Amino acid sequence: MLYAALVSDDLSHSPRSVGVTHPTSDPTARCLLRQAQGAFQKWPEGFAGFRASVACETPRGVVAGQVAVATPDRVDVTCDDPDLRTCVRDMLWSITVDRTPRFFDEGDGRFPISFGDGHDDALGRPVNVLARLGPCRYWIDGSARIRQVERIARGLRVLTTFEAFTRATPGRILPAQATTRTWDVASGALLSSESVHDSHRRIEHVWLPSVRRISGHSHWTTVVISLDGHELL
Repeated sequence: MLYAALVSDDLSHSPRSVGVTHPTSDPTARCLLRQAQGAFQKWPEGFAGFRASVACETPRGVVAGQVAVATPDRVDVTCDDPDLRTCVRDMLWSITVDRTPRFFDEGDGRFPISFGDGHDDALGRPVNVLARLGPCRYWIDGSARIRQVERIARGLRVLTTFEAFTRATPGRILPAQATTRTWDVASGALLSSESVHDSHRRIEHVWLPSVRRISGHSHWTTVVISLDGHELL
């Protein structure tokens, strides 16, 4: 899903080389990627999760339900529509993965990191990560923000572009608008394209998802998922 693109390696795989700088890495590229990933707002250490009511607006009408989020493995959604239930669960899973604190050396920091060729005025400088599952490339702008992520793994090419951000706590940001496209590597066929607009709500120093508008969804033209009545667990 969308923002889980910020993590290039398999989260189920335990770290093998924590704290070790690979000899083929460029120290400057490694430092820049660490800074750019660290700019994204995370939940506090030990955050127990939250519950909220959910309303899903689609061309077929509004479907209401309840959600409870603890960890990526504990996302519960109560909703009468099975397709929407899956959509909301996938959305909250990806958000939880991205917001859970994780040391850089337990993720991309385990792999060789170097600068790529070229520079894009809008997207910035490319940084390559030779990850276990396949190559990953980040474009990082002059403000040390990740503007685009390209990952090739398991026969798929996934490209996520961040068009806008929201300021969170000082020095931290959250994605506000992004587009993800997926291609089949063998055939070059575009498999999916999804654009997302996000808003967030701050409760007791924790930034929680509030509204997500999804365009290009496989079932509906536009889906709007609203969370309200947040309660921290």
